[in-house]
Amino acid sequence: MKPKDHEEQLRQFFNNNTLDDQMRLKKYVREHPTNKMAWYLLGREYDSLGKRGKALYCYGQAGEIYEAFENQTITVSLESQEALEQLDRRGKRKRWLSRARLAVLLALIVFGIAYLPAFAPAPEPETQTALPALPKDVSLEQVQQTKVYYIAGAKTKERVGAALQEMLIKERINSYAILASGKLTEDGKWISWLQPPDILLSVEGKQDAAQQQIQYHDAESCQCVPTEDSKPKSIYQSWMGQREQEVVLRSAIDAYRRINGKLPENLQALNQPHPQNILPGVTPFMEQLYEQDKAQLTDTVIPQGSPSASGTPTTVPPSQGSGSSGNGQEASASGLQKPLKDPLRIIVDKTNHRLALVSGTIIVRSYPVGLGADRTPEGTFEIAEKVRNPNGKSNGDFGSRGMGLSNPLYAIHGTNKPNSIGKDESLGCVRMLKEDIEELFDMAPIGTPVTIGKGLLPSEIKRGEPVFTLPLTSNETNPGKVYKWLD
Repeated sequence: MKPKDHEEQLRQFFNNNTLDDQMRLKKYVREHPTNKMAWYLLGREYDSLGKRGKALYCYGQAGEIYEAFENQTITVSLESQEALEQLDRRGKRKRWLSRARLAVLLALIVFGIAYLPAFAPAPEPETQTALPALPKDVSLEQVQQTKVYYIAGAKTKERVGAALQEMLIKERINSYAILASGKLTEDGKWISWLQPPDILLSVEGKQDAAQQQIQYHDAESCQCVPTEDSKPKSIYQSWMGQREQEVVLRSAIDAYRRINGKLPENLQALNQPHPQNILPGVTPFMEQLYEQDKAQLTDTVIPQGSPSASGTPTTVPPSQGSGSSGNGQEASASGLQKPLKDPLRIIVDKTNHRLALVSGTIIVRSYPVGLGADRTPEGTFEIAEKVRNPNGKSNGDFGSRGMGLSNPLYAIHGTNKPNSIGKDESLGCVRMLKEDIEELFDMAPIGTPVTIGKGLLPSEIKRGEPVFTLPLTSNETNPGKVYKWLD
């Protein structure tokens, strides 16, 4: 059977069923074990859940379909095969248990037993981004007080010394301070957030600044015997998780202020039901941060080049090089800068089919996208609307998430044509893979500026590991509207 025949068969099956994507696919492959397209799609579902072993088995069953879409061969380990066989056994056991539970419930109804709620399934736990583990002698509060600085470029002894002196003069170090060398992207114009930097030195705060302990961790930059860096690396990893949540919250507050002309009265104002769903929800850390540092969070610089109030797009290049903070402010002579201090922006590069979420000169995430060549407009827009399951589907033309632009004809959305990613097959919209659009949806609030142009980004792809997620606390669906984006 040809891939198109597989796709049409799957489309008819999904249109006649109401189960969620993964359950549909599992049911479908049991009924059609020779359908390689179904095995491939089920493998992608497992991959999006981090179940790599099961995904590999499914890809193995998909055979040439996997190789055609992924342009690589697949090797399935014995462990992967055993994992899926075990899953199938568990599935049969679960079906038997479900029938048994149904029989018990019917019996309880007949005999008038009043304790049916005890048999109700527990609600699914909310998912959200967790912070990495810390050394035993370091608390999350200390990490919150930690200050991290980047330099981009040469790690000379003189340059690192100048940056250290600037750090010590600029701010009091209450907990820890870390100086890192941000890794430049392949084009040399951006710093890659997810590429682990070199930890150059760390400073432990003391009441008496003269007693602050400076530890050098990079032989090249200090021309010395460096000290072991496991502790500052652990602190840095947890700090990264905190800063991602902070920049998302900061960007949402900034967007609310630009949209409404005032600051939000509380965090609940950010996660109202559609169409006021600036964010899906907030994490406990975001709540804590808001209560502790409300003044700092609301002191946000609006980036230059934001769309005007009328929504008219203007062409604005991204900030480039290590000398700009992304909002027109120049970095120091030593190249010292605080990462993720600027509100988030989205940049789409039509040349290499990439979409990046950026803060200043730092690429926070970078994804492959499908575009429409000249049909995709260039300029600067805004995210005007965010909706889950556009047109009531998670597997329709617009996928499970849609982010409408200030030009209502276009959107950044998912797709049921994953093989179109990296190509110019859309009618003008920006298409993304399911796991990518869902991460971007949680990170980029309504009001996020979107710049579309050519030659703006490197070709590197950087996804979150683990994927950034926020708890869902509001209704983000819009069943009363049929979306007619150009796809």
